[in-house]
Amino acid sequence: MTRKLLKIFLGIVGVLVFLIGGFVVFGMYVTRTLPWQKPVFDTARPADPGAVGDKGILIFSKTNGFRHESIEPGIEALKKAGKGWDVRSIENGAFFNDDYLSRFKVVVFLSTTGDILTSEQEKAFERFIENGGGYVGIHAASDTEYAWDWYDHMLGTHFRDHPLYPEHTPEAEIITDDRTHPTTKHLPSTWRRKDEWYNFKQSVRGKDSIKVLLTLNEATYKATWPKAMGGDHPISWINTVGQGRIFYTGMGHTDETFTDKNAFPHIVAGIEWAGHF
Repeated sequence: MTRKLLKIFLGIVGVLVFLIGGFVVFGMYVTRTLPWQKPVFDTARPADPGAVGDKGILIFSKTNGFRHESIEPGIEALKKAGKGWDVRSIENGAFFNDDYLSRFKVVVFLSTTGDILTSEQEKAFERFIENGGGYVGIHAASDTEYAWDWYDHMLGTHFRDHPLYPEHTPEAEIITDDRTHPTTKHLPSTWRRKDEWYNFKQSVRGKDSIKVLLTLNEATYKATWPKAMGGDHPISWINTVGQGRIFYTGMGHTDETFTDKNAFPHIVAGIEWAGHF
């Protein structure tokens, strides 16, 4: 092979490597998982949790995709919230059975990602919520279980993407839509903080029984790529499914969420509201 042909060949190989790498990175960004990563499910029944207090909180932080570093600080902060909760934290989907779930008032999906429950476990969770259990979803809980239609209906939407350029976690203004709800009555009418501001597949505003609590003011931060949601950008909301209460917030990427004077009390109040405490 002549030097000229070798250069052409190496150039073609370089382009192919670049394109393949780009597709892999884009796939990771869109799906938050590696292309070859397969979900790991838990099926062996875990140890019995024993007696759980009247304010039982189950924090579930299993990740079959991207894992946020804020998970552990979030767990510790919720355990120290000082509300008289009996908090258990797990990453074992086999806890999702009728017996174990019945001992808790609220299940918190703390930045879970990917497909994390089997069909049988999903059905147990559906029964838990519809019979009056509470759900609290924090941040990447919307980047979870895309193929589970019931979960999508409960949450109202799913994660689409988030800003990467010019900033990953820009500071933005948050508008408090309803200052009378238990989860927002401590909040000012507008406030600011930094986070990884999720864009969702569609706005939840006006959907069924969903009520928007907080809205992101897109005019207060730059989202050159990917673009934001076009103006209507709910970031925290509530819902009801059967007899169950649903609270979700898109905040939670940063460790500081769980010490923030506005964001953390908002999450704590969401748990209290969902559990009828």
